[in-house]
Amino acid sequence: MGMFKNAVSIVTGAGSGIGRELALQLAKKGARVVITDIDQKRIDAVLAELRENGAEAGGYRVDHSKLEDVQKFAREFFAKWKRVDILCCNAGVGAGGRLQELEIRDWEWIMGINLWGAIYMVQLFVPSMIERKSGRILITASGAGIIGIPGMAPYCTSKFAMMGLAESLRGELYKYNIRVSSLCPGIVNTNIIKDGKILYKDDKGNTAQSAVERFYSKFGGRPSHVAKQGIGALRRDTGFKVSPGFQMWPVYFIKRLSPTLWQAMARFLYKHIMFKE
Repeated sequence: MGMFKNAVSIVTGAGSGIGRELALQLAKKGARVVITDIDQKRIDAVLAELRENGAEAGGYRVDHSKLEDVQKFAREFFAKWKRVDILCCNAGVGAGGRLQELEIRDWEWIMGINLWGAIYMVQLFVPSMIERKSGRILITASGAGIIGIPGMAPYCTSKFAMMGLAESLRGELYKYNIRVSSLCPGIVNTNIIKDGKILYKDDKGNTAQSAVERFYSKFGGRPSHVAKQGIGALRRDTGFKVSPGFQMWPVYFIKRLSPTLWQAMARFLYKHIMFKE
């Protein structure tokens, strides 16, 4: 169990999907696990699973887009748990749509939860790690944080920014014995589509919500597998982890090899497969 035994861990957005699996896998490795989510029923369900596995666990309802919510959580957390050893900034939402289908509030919603949610957690919890000169941080970004995907501008913007946050902090915090990793999964079968905003509409005004949900259900990877990659990144001090499989590695390498080629492919996919206009 090593570094995870009795480590006080926070996993945000742990009510389902990757966050739930991160929490469960940390618990199995002997960590004490604190979870957050915006859905109290999901919190209660995951807490029951954690405690069934013998873990010491706590759960807090937090809207990570609201600074006052995160500040309240920080006060309550430190009063009870005293320290944080592992911080997993995982809370996130998804949105997709053409630029003309988006509204400013869609950008504000996704940036508030994905990016500002991570910033608030880092700003309020990492100083205590610096003081103790010890800690591990995992930021759940996305494959959409390393390749720009047409029709996903708000989501990509938030995830590219989170990659920058993780990379910057990795260099800055090293001298304090704090290691920072980012996790970049591809398509994963979670609630991100069900809970998100799919704004694409056809010429009849119908959204693609159901179709995208079916696609993710059929082709999405297992959250448990992605969480395992995240735990491995923490253990091995990996800077960023691109989840293996057909979804991300090929396009990641194509972009690394030739950004121009990737842009040509992205335009083709957008025009002929994603949106036939």
